[in-house]
Amino acid sequence: MMWLVGAAFKVLRVASNLVFFFEAQRLLGCLIKPTSDERVQRVDQKVLEAAAVELRHEMVKCAGYKVRTVFCGNRTNPPLVLIHGHSMSSTFWYKNFADLANMGHYVIGLDLLGWGRSERPLYSGETVEDSVHFYMESFNEWRVNLRLEKFSVIAHSIGAYLAYEFAKRHPGTVTRLMLVTPAAIERRLSLMTGIYFALTPQTVARRLGLLGYLLFEMKFPKAEPYTANGLKDLTWQLSCRPTPSGDIAIRHLIEFESWNRPVVKRPFINSLERLEMPVHVVSADMDTLVSIQSVENLYTALVKTGTKCTYNVAIGSDHCPFLEVPDQFREIVGKYFDRKMCTGT
Repeated sequence: MMWLVGAAFKVLRVASNLVFFFEAQRLLGCLIKPTSDERVQRVDQKVLEAAAVELRHEMVKCAGYKVRTVFCGNRTNPPLVLIHGHSMSSTFWYKNFADLANMGHYVIGLDLLGWGRSERPLYSGETVEDSVHFYMESFNEWRVNLRLEKFSVIAHSIGAYLAYEFAKRHPGTVTRLMLVTPAAIERRLSLMTGIYFALTPQTVARRLGLLGYLLFEMKFPKAEPYTANGLKDLTWQLSCRPTPSGDIAIRHLIEFESWNRPVVKRPFINSLERLEMPVHVVSADMDTLVSIQSVENLYTALVKTGTKCTYNVAIGSDHCPFLEVPDQFREIVGKYFDRKMCTGT
C-alpha cells in the first residue's frame, strides 16, 4: 500500500511541475509577445496603409453584435463584397482593394462574426447546420443593415463555402460569385488538414503562451506575401483574441471517423444546386491545402447542375492567390468581373 501512496505523490509532483511550467511559459509569452485590442488595431492599420487607397471603416451592427467592415471606392458603383477564409480578416485583401475599386466596384470587406476584429459571441452550436446558421444569420442581417439588395461576391476558402450557401438560400441577392480556392469540397480530408481545423492555430496561440508562439513561428509561412507590412504580426494578434467562436463554429463542420480519418460532415460538392447567377471558380497550382483536382471536381459538378460556370488556375500560388500573386489575380478578376457584369445585366 505504501508504494502506491508513494507513486501517487510522485504523479502529483510531476503534474504540479507541469502545471507550473505551462503557466510560467504562458506568462512569459504574454510578456515577450503581448496582445490586446489596441495592438490588434495598431497592427491592422499598419497593414492597411500598404493598400495605397483611401479606406473607410465601420462597425456594423448585426445579430446583436458588431461586424468590422471596410469600404473602398465610389458608393454609386455596383457593390462587391469580399469574404475572407479561415483565420483571416478583411485586411488580408489589402493588396486588392485599390485594383477592385479602379475596376468600377464599390468594394466592401467584412470580418465574419467571430473572426478578425468583429465581435466574438459565445458559440454553443453542435451541428453543421448550427455552424452554417451562425454565419448565415449574421451575414444576412449585416447586408440588410447596409441596404445591399444585390451585390457580387469574391470569397476565399471556407468563406467560399459559406458564400455559396448564402447565394443558394437567398436567390436573386448575389449577382455574381467568385469562389477562390474553396475549402471543404470533398468528404475526405488529409490528416494534417483535419488536425488544423480540430486543433486550430487560435487554440494553440491562446492556450500555450510562449510555446504557442514558438510553434507559430515554426509553422507560419516564410514567404514575403505573408510577412510583409506586418501581416504576420496581425495574424498572431488576431489568433490570440479571446472567445474562440469563429474557429469553434468551423470545427463543427468536420469530424474524425477514426484517429487518422478526418472527414467533412457536409461536403461542398454534395450540397450543390443550380444557381441563376454565373459562378467563377479559381484554384491555385501550388495549393497545399486544397488540391487542383478537388477544385476541378467542384467546377465539373457545378456545371452538371446547369449553373453557368467558368474556371481559372492561378499559377505560382499556394492557397491565397489574391495575396501571393495579386497582379495575376487582378487579371483573373478583370476578365470575369467588369462593370456591366457586376450589375447583373
